[in-house]
Amino acid sequence: MIEQTILQKYLEGNATNEEIELVVTWLDSSEDNVQQLIKLRKLHNISIFNEPIKENKRKTTIRTRKIMYEVAKVAAIFLLFGVGNYFLTNKKEEASTQRFYVPPGQRAELMLPDSSIVWLNAQTTLNYSSDFGKSNRNIELNGEAYFKVKKNPNLTFVVKTKDIDINVLGTEFNVISYQDEPHTEVSLLSGSIRITGSQIPDEGITMKTNNYFRIVQGKYETFGIQDYDYFRWKDGILSFSNEPIGSIMKKLELYYDTHIEVKNESLLKLPYTGKFRSKDGVEQVLKVLQHELKFTYTVNTELNLITIK
Repeated sequence: MIEQTILQKYLEGNATNEEIELVVTWLDSSEDNVQQLIKLRKLHNISIFNEPIKENKRKTTIRTRKIMYEVAKVAAIFLLFGVGNYFLTNKKEEASTQRFYVPPGQRAELMLPDSSIVWLNAQTTLNYSSDFGKSNRNIELNGEAYFKVKKNPNLTFVVKTKDIDINVLGTEFNVISYQDEPHTEVSLLSGSIRITGSQIPDEGITMKTNNYFRIVQGKYETFGIQDYDYFRWKDGILSFSNEPIGSIMKKLELYYDTHIEVKNESLLKLPYTGKFRSKDGVEQVLKVLQHELKFTYTVNTELNLITIK
C-alpha cells in the first residue's frame, strides 16, 4: 500500500525524490496500481493546465519532475494521458488547439488519438487540433520529436515545422526543428516520407529509409544516417559520435536546463565520442569529458551557471 497523500503530491508535481521513488516502485509492483493511478489522474486532469482553457491559444505544460529523468518519463506519460482524456470528453472546445510542452531537462512519450506514438525531447512544443484523427492528422512541431506513425491510407499524417512540411502515411522518423535555431533536420528510420515547403522544389523531396535531410537558410542536403545511437535520446541515452564539444555543450544546456559558459575556446571544436545516461546528471557528463579533455569547471547554483576553463 502507499499513502494517498504521496500519490496526491506526485500528481501535483510536489513529491520529493524519495516519494517519487516510492510511487514508481508501487507502479512496478502491480498492473492494478497503474490503473488506479490512471483513474486518479483522470480526476486530477484540470490541475495539469496552467489556467482554465477558454481560448484556442492556451498552452498546456507537462509538469514532470526534472530530478530523476527515468522517473520523469513515467510521470509525463500519465500527465499526457490526462490531457488527452480532458480534450476527448470536453465537447465545448470543438476544433480547439491542444498543446503539449516539455520543459528543459525533460522528455515525454505521448500516444496520439490515432494511436501514433511520439516521443518529445526537451523544450519541445507539439500542437494538434481536437479533430485530429477524424478529418486530419496535422501536427505542428517546435523542437525535437521521434514519431512512430500509425498507417492510415485515407488520412495523411503531416508534421509542420517552421520551414517544411513532412508528409507520411506510416513510418518512423526523427525531427529537429527549434524555432530559434537556423536548421531543421529529418532522419527517416523506416518507410517513406515526402518533404515540401516554400524553399523546396515544387515536386517535393521523397526520402527513403535510412536517409537524413537537413535544411539551413534555404539550402538543403540529404545523405545516409551516420549514427543510429543518437535516437536513443528517447530512452534516456545521450549519444555523441565525433561531435564538437561546442555542440555537445549546447545540448547539455538543453537537456539539463542549465547555462554553460566555455572560457577555453580551444575546447569548442574538439571532437568527442561517447554515451551517457541522462539520469546521471550533467556533472557526471562533465567529469567524464574532463578526464579526457583536461579542463576545470565550477558550478554556480544561484545563477544556474557552469563555467568551464
